[in-house]
Amino acid sequence: MRSFLKDSVPFILFFFTQCLLILGIVQLYLYIIGSTLSWDVAVYLLILPLFCLILFLGFRFNKYKEYYTILSGEEPINEMPDAPNQLLQIVKRQQELQTNIYANELEKLKRQKQMEFNFIQQWVHQMKTPVSVMHLTMQKEKLNLTEEFYQSMQEELERMQQGLDLALYQSRLQKFDRDFHVQRVSLKEMVKDVIQDFKSSFIRNQVFPVLSIDDSIEIATDKKWFRFVISQILTNAIKYSKEDSDKIYFTSEVSFGRSMLKVSDTGYGIPPQDIARVFDPFFTGLNGRKYRESTGMGLYLSKEICDALDHDLSITSEVDKGTTVSINFRQ
Repeated sequence: MRSFLKDSVPFILFFFTQCLLILGIVQLYLYIIGSTLSWDVAVYLLILPLFCLILFLGFRFNKYKEYYTILSGEEPINEMPDAPNQLLQIVKRQQELQTNIYANELEKLKRQKQMEFNFIQQWVHQMKTPVSVMHLTMQKEKLNLTEEFYQSMQEELERMQQGLDLALYQSRLQKFDRDFHVQRVSLKEMVKDVIQDFKSSFIRNQVFPVLSIDDSIEIATDKKWFRFVISQILTNAIKYSKEDSDKIYFTSEVSFGRSMLKVSDTGYGIPPQDIARVFDPFFTGLNGRKYRESTGMGLYLSKEICDALDHDLSITSEVDKGTTVSINFRQ
């Protein structure tokens, strides 16, 4: 009805303009012959054509009601009755054509997305095999290699492994609802497991963990996804540590029945202009360009995963003093 009235506004205005013009002509004629137009006659002259106008608009609206219903999207095309006129038939055919085109395009995009997902999954798993073989070979030939060469290759292999994990979890995040399992786990044990995986990185960078987490704290989370989050936080803490940085602190807090994990370092810190954008995808910031190469995806994925797990991830930092990443568990 609203769309119909909007379309009829010019016609209604034209109608009343003509009525006023006719009344003006009648009044002018009566003035010439020395008479005047009474108000009751003027009202009668307006009411009669107004009644005819309402009948005409009602007839026109009833005729094009389905047309406006289709345009407004209030009823699906396939549930509409047969069109009563040629204009409505044309509109229905055009909308059905556009709907089919969009549906085909959407289905095509879904297939492409699924193919990309399957390719990334397969490619990452294929790449993990040679990385594992290279790692085992390095361990086997360790005594025949110089310490500097061994450490350098070990670092590059770890970077490759982290890059593959990043790609794998980024693709899996698209189907997060099909790939997570929440359970109660010990926060301290989870952090200890991740620290163990980074043992060589700690030694190589001369940075060591300080664990101060209450043994009794248990959280409701997905072990696999949350392990990735801690790994990304720890990777950044090690990557942006300074020469005089020697410790990374893992602490826990409990307030109002909620647990919190804090990971604090004494590294370069994050500039104030970058702190608001650290969770943006592909944002590397000043540190990513100045110190170590960065993809800008680690914290973005961590934030997305924490939001999906109903954890609150936040960062505070001060330049040249360090950074603290906090994870608040809402359960």
